[in-house]
Amino acid sequence: MSCFKKIVVLYGGQSGEREVSIHSAGPVIEVLNRYYPTQAICLDENQLPPGLNPSTDVIFPVMHGDFGEDGQLQALLEQQGFVYVGSDSAASSLCMHKLQSKQLARQKGLPVLPAVGVTPGQKLSRTDLEKTLNSTAFVLKPENKGSSLGVQICPNFDALQSAWSSVRQGLWMIEPYVHGREITVGILQGQALVVGEICPQQGFYDYHNKYTAGACVYHFPADLSDQVTQIIQNIGVEFFKAAHCRDFGRADFVLDANNQPWFLEMNTIPGVTDQSLIPQSAAAVGILFDALIQRIVEPAIAQLKA
Repeated sequence: MSCFKKIVVLYGGQSGEREVSIHSAGPVIEVLNRYYPTQAICLDENQLPPGLNPSTDVIFPVMHGDFGEDGQLQALLEQQGFVYVGSDSAASSLCMHKLQSKQLARQKGLPVLPAVGVTPGQKLSRTDLEKTLNSTAFVLKPENKGSSLGVQICPNFDALQSAWSSVRQGLWMIEPYVHGREITVGILQGQALVVGEICPQQGFYDYHNKYTAGACVYHFPADLSDQVTQIIQNIGVEFFKAAHCRDFGRADFVLDANNQPWFLEMNTIPGVTDQSLIPQSAAAVGILFDALIQRIVEPAIAQLKA
C-alpha cells in the first residue's frame, strides 16, 4: 500500500551539466523544504541511490544532460515502480534527441528547420549541405546534449569544416543558421505560460551566456504581436502533448526576419532556479517561484496518494 512520506530530489550526476544541475537543485530544495518532507541526494554515479522506497517516496529529478534528462534515469525509476516528477523515459529520450524531435514536429505539421545528422570522421559535402539545408551558413550542434554545450555557429562552409575537424566523438547535427530572435515559452501541466525573448549581450544563448549573471537580458513578455505570440504558444503546447511530455517543460524557438517561428527543441527538465527561463515565464502570469514548484510536484504526490 502506498503512503506518501517525502519528496526525494535527485541532482548532480556525471554529465557535463552536473554543475548546472547542482545550481538548479538548490532553490528547488529550499522551496520543497517549506512545504513537504524533503530529502536531497546528490548523485556521484549514474545509478539510483540505495534506500529509496517506491511506496512512500516521490522522486523529483533535477538532472540535466546524460542519464538524468535523456530517459535513462526515468527508465530505472519506472522499472522499480517509482512515482516521479516530469516526463517519462520515452518522452525524455525523444526530446533529448533533436533529430527525432524534428521528425515528430514535422509529422504534426509544426515548423522546424531541416537538419542533417553526422558522425565524427564523416566527410562533409558543401554542395549537398547547401542544397539540403538551403543555406550557406550553418549551426553545428550535438544531437543529444543540452545547455547549448558544443553549439557552434558557422558563417560559411569553411568555418563548418574547421569546427567539424575538431569533433572526435558523439552524435552531431547540422542545421541552417537563421539570424533571428531567440524565443522561449514555458509549459506547465499542458498549458503555455508567457512567451519570452532572450537577448544575449554578445553572441548567442550558449552555455556561457546561459549561466553567467548579466550576460543576457530577458523580456517576459516578448515584444511580439498577439498573433505571433499565440502561434508560438500553440506550437509549444502541441509538441508537448504530441511527445507525451508531463508536468513541465520549455519550448525554444528562433524567430526569423519574417516573424516565422521555428521550433528548435523541448526541454523536459529546464533550469528551475528563480532566475531561469520557465520561472520567469510563470512569474509573468503571476505564478511565483514557490507556487510554480508546488504545481510541478503536486500531480506526482496525488498519484502516489491515489
